[in-house]
Amino acid sequence: MLVFERKATLRQARRDSVRAGASSGASGRAQANFLREFPPRRGAAVALYNAVRGEVGTDAIRSAYLEAGGVLYYPRVGGKGNLVFLQHRDGDPWEEGPYGIPEPPRAPGRRPRTSGFDLVVVPGVAFDRDGRRLGHGFGYYDRFLGGLPEDVPRVGLAYASQLVPEVPVDAWDIPVHALVTDEGVIRVRQGTGSPKK
Repeated sequence: MLVFERKATLRQARRDSVRAGASSGASGRAQANFLREFPPRRGAAVALYNAVRGEVGTDAIRSAYLEAGGVLYYPRVGGKGNLVFLQHRDGDPWEEGPYGIPEPPRAPGRRPRTSGFDLVVVPGVAFDRDGRRLGHGFGYYDRFLGGLPEDVPRVGLAYASQLVPEVPVDAWDIPVHALVTDEGVIRVRQGTGSPKK
C-alpha cells in the first residue's frame, strides 16, 4: 500500500476512534499536562490553534498564557495553501475560516508573524512516539513547520487515543519534538520522526 493510501486509512480510523473517545475531561487533563511541562512566561511568543471536533481544546492554555503575559498567535489560511499566524489578544474578534475554524481577522497594518516563535503547538489526527504526525491531509502545518528553524520547539497536543504505533510519512512531513496527551508527556529523541528510507 502506498504512503498516501496508508495515511488516508489511518486518518479515517483515527477520526472515528477519537470522536468516540474524546471528552472534556481528557481535554482538560491534556491541557494541564501541557501547562506543567511548558509553563507560561511573560513575553513568550506562542503559536496556538483553535481546536476542531476531535482535537484537544486549547482554552485553558490560552487563558494561562495570556494571564502570564504571553503573546499568542493563531493560524489563518493564507494564499497558496499556507498558514499565516496573527496575534490574537483577549477580547479580539474571530472570523470563520474556510474550514469553519475561528481565525484572527486580517486587518490593515496587521502583519503575520513568520519567525521568532518560542513554542509552536501543533494539532493532528494521529501521532507516534517518534514525533511523526498525521494531519488532516492538506499539508498546511507541514509547510509552516518546514519554514521554522529546527530549534523552535514543536509540541503536539493530542488525546492518548490518537497515539499509534507508527504514522506513515512522506519526505515533506515534519515531526514534533514532544507530544502531550491526557496521559502524560512523550519527549521525542533527536533525529527520529523522519521518513524511513
